[in-house]
Amino acid sequence: MSDLERIQRKESEVFILPVIKGLKSETEKVKEAFDTVQPDKVAISLSQEEVDGLRNIPEDYEPMLTRYDEIYAEGLSRFGEVAAPPPCYIAALELADHTNIEIVPIDIDEKSYTELYCAAVSGSNLFRHSTRTWILRRRKFGAQTAEDFVRAWDKAVNGLEGFRIIEGERTKSMAEGIRLVAKDAKRVLAIIELERAEDVARLLKEQ
Repeated sequence: MSDLERIQRKESEVFILPVIKGLKSETEKVKEAFDTVQPDKVAISLSQEEVDGLRNIPEDYEPMLTRYDEIYAEGLSRFGEVAAPPPCYIAALELADHTNIEIVPIDIDEKSYTELYCAAVSGSNLFRHSTRTWILRRRKFGAQTAEDFVRAWDKAVNGLEGFRIIEGERTKSMAEGIRLVAKDAKRVLAIIELERAEDVARLLKEQ
């Protein structure tokens, strides 16, 4: 698969798979990655709480979307059918369970995220972030691909200093999580949101 990036780490191989959250067609990419890599373990860019939540979705589940979620979904729908929760993560959990492969959440846990958010996001950042949706709703991103749209969206939404700090810490957490997973696994498949995948791969190479 051309999307996979292989990183050699001493006795193990790590394969980074960037995924687009929300796009239904990404499930096929995840399935192909499982077949290609045949991993011993899977690392995923979710927190433990998010993994637990996806494993226990009620039958009458209806997603509660923020204004940002709604605008993102509308923009992403230009490139294919969109669904929530993210189909790429659902597919990864189902495949890991079906094949008895351990799946390890590597994103920041909810408590740490809340503490980081409170420390990093100033009142002015929060105000500007909360009032930016009307600009985003009218913005024409002009992206030619889903990947271009996601990168442009991430730049627009997380451009403020406090949010850049948060995403930087998330990236570090994911890279460290993969490093720990790779200590006792020969082949690791890391399923990482597209927005953070490049930086996660860079940190792994630098370690």
